[in-house]
Amino acid sequence: MTKQQAWDRALAQLSIDYNAPREAFLAEGVTLTESKALPGRRRYSEQAPFFQMATTGRGAVIAADPCLHEGLRAWTAGREQGHWLFEQQNTPPLEALLAAHGWQLFMTHHMFLPTRSFTPRPLPAGLTERWYDERTVYELYPSAFHNAISETENLLRPDVIALAALEGETIVALAGASADAENFWQVGIDVLPAWRGRGLGSLLVENLCARMEERGAVPFYGTAPANLHSQNIALNCGFRPAWVELTSKPKEE
Repeated sequence: MTKQQAWDRALAQLSIDYNAPREAFLAEGVTLTESKALPGRRRYSEQAPFFQMATTGRGAVIAADPCLHEGLRAWTAGREQGHWLFEQQNTPPLEALLAAHGWQLFMTHHMFLPTRSFTPRPLPAGLTERWYDERTVYELYPSAFHNAISETENLLRPDVIALAALEGETIVALAGASADAENFWQVGIDVLPAWRGRGLGSLLVENLCARMEERGAVPFYGTAPANLHSQNIALNCGFRPAWVELTSKPKEE
């Protein structure tokens, strides 16, 4: 997989997720669209997103319920550099707009894409590996490795592959991927505290992504802005920042 191949696949996916032309993610300014639950989207809910916003570092693309459009046009007016909308000092009017409809801002994710293919490597001495696929991953539920796979079965974005590193019969690290969309799978990694700082997380992610490529899937990696440890794993494995995403959720949740 090349950097361009991964980028092309990501732009195609974002175009579906945001009901927007792919060119909008490369443009300056702000693009506002009506959010829709289009076939092929990343499925984090059964319904269309009420509000979500993405940037690749230039402009911003917003997919929102039509009831928000008038307020969003006022909020984004005059923004030639849409990426500044993500700065905290600019979000209070957005928070007030969402609150008026019973919603609130939820999470910001930094998304990474691979820049090269992956080469599997052997595990350190004393550890063995164990693979899981969509038929056997249920053996890991309920999971304590929440950054790698779901805690329990998730029918919207099912876990489809996982790689465990074991000391004896104890899992000390787990890398997993969920099928957020067809052949566009999100990678996660969890390492027990005693095993951190040894490069094990990066090794498992690389080995997992190599197997994903064999299956024809494009890996992408999402992490919170302050999770520098996770971001460093992504960078160590050849991932690079690609886009930032801001989401929302109902207040009662």
